Amino acid sequence: MDAISIQIQIKKDCGSRIARKYRKSGLIPAILYGHKQESLMFLLDKKEFIKTLNSGVKMVSLKWDSSEETALIKDVQFDTFGKEILHIDFVRIALTEKVTTQVPIVLYGTSQGVKEGGILDHSMKEVEVECLPTEIPKEIRINVSELKVKDSLHMKDIELPPNVKVLENPDAIVVSVYFAVEEKEVPEEELVAEPEVLTARKPEEEAEAEAENKD
Repeated sequence: MDAISIQIQIKKDCGSRIARKYRKSGLIPAILYGHKQESLMFLLDKKEFIKTLNSGVKMVSLKWDSSEETALIKDVQFDTFGKEILHIDFVRIALTEKVTTQVPIVLYGTSQGVKEGGILDHSMKEVEVECLPTEIPKEIRINVSELKVKDSLHMKDIELPPNVKVLENPDAIVVSVYFAVEEKEVPEEELVAEPEVLTARKPEEEAEAEAENKD
């Protein structure tokens, strides 16, 4: 995977009020850290970063003035509604050192089980992998067309790109197909039957109460 170049602006001031001001002007606050070096606070263009994010590329080249750093997109913080990007974390990397990152799992094809009326359950949508930065896959694609009802694919069943190691439980279910549980039908007479009144007196209790009143 090739790195995408992103121009950044070094940020010296901080604070939530200032950060909101930057975001309103189309800039996103970010931080670069790692490799036992000093953390770097900076800003980058929102539209440019969204294009990078949508491309699926994880490795970027951050450029400013005459400097340049190769980094990995580590974390993207969104607002409560998941629409606006609030902050981005980047971590320094070396092209010769393995890294860990999350890679999306993408399904394609229509399973036989779904054609028969079953439901496809995509349980695991991302997987944590370890590999060199240049070998990070954009996604892991899985063909589900052969899956029948009651079939499942586990992590150990998935074919991975060369030199990519999965750090998840090999027995974890990635995708499965099943029939929906049918709701038990309740007879109509049970629905309209009046509930038993637990507080009502039994006939013998009423007789005893009447005798007491006469006394």
